[in-house]
Amino acid sequence: MRLWILLAFLLPALAQGDGGYLVGRILALEAQRGVALVEAEGRRLEALLPADGGHYRVGQRVVLYREGDRTYVTEPDRIPWLLGLLGLFALLAALLGRGKGVRGLLGTFLSLLVVVYGVVPQVAAGGNPLLYAFLGSVGVLLLTVYLVHGVNRKTTAALLGTLASVAFVLLLALFFTRAMGFTGLASEEALLLRQWGGVDLLSLFLAAVAVGALGALTDVTVTQAAVVQALSHANPRFGLGELYRRGMEVGYDHIGSLVNTLVLAYTAGSLPLFLLLTKDPTPLRFLLNTEPFAAEIASMVLGSLGLLMAVPLTTLMAAWFFRGGRGGPPEDHGHAH
Repeated sequence: MRLWILLAFLLPALAQGDGGYLVGRILALEAQRGVALVEAEGRRLEALLPADGGHYRVGQRVVLYREGDRTYVTEPDRIPWLLGLLGLFALLAALLGRGKGVRGLLGTFLSLLVVVYGVVPQVAAGGNPLLYAFLGSVGVLLLTVYLVHGVNRKTTAALLGTLASVAFVLLLALFFTRAMGFTGLASEEALLLRQWGGVDLLSLFLAAVAVGALGALTDVTVTQAAVVQALSHANPRFGLGELYRRGMEVGYDHIGSLVNTLVLAYTAGSLPLFLLLTKDPTPLRFLLNTEPFAAEIASMVLGSLGLLMAVPLTTLMAAWFFRGGRGGPPEDHGHAH
């Protein structure tokens, strides 16, 4: 989710002018003076290094900022490496995932466009983040689920199960964030947004909770629907109840593994915050009561609750769609019958 937010704001910024920024290469370093000789736009000039400029080296590409007659070294130029990493990911996804891997990449790109040109502008213009995040989630799911897996009973069951779970998470989040008195000011980014004004920060937090669980939800719902489809094809006499019961035998394993995955993902993203537990003299009970910690825990638990609900909801919907052998064999990737 945090990567999506970053890209959503980065892509429109890339379309704008460069401002005072430029890219150069370090030719020489003078650590004692705190300056570097750099080459940028065919010219050689001196640029001031950051206070902790010891990690720069000769030959390194860097981002420079020009203000008046002064030039500053701000960051290493990481974009070529990031593009190389993304290219490696795309290549392996296409080679290992074949057609579905390529469609998955296309679905991710189109979903990003939904966020960048649909959700973000509406929220920035003062729209309700909760409403537009849900609408954006619908758009993302339609693109990713149907584009990657085709339009059929399996994907429709997965889509409905995911949307029902997202709605469930949003309702729970709305209740508990109000009960706990959250303000939405749980991060530095939120504090900056408050200074700019015009954004409902609490609704933005709620939207992030729901959208953050979408990836894991989609994974488990498509798999669950596929399990029910395979069961129905194996024994077309299975009715709604039997398909649901047998599908949930696999669903329990999904719940155990994916809840653990989601909790670890949230925890890994919050490691700097949790490290404060070892540095802050505040008693643990009161430190966890602060909004940054409470918001992270709430996000983790709410996302996991969405996963818990997604499994039985999707299994039930898939069992309804495939009861009595409806829908054809798992190999049928055509349209729904």
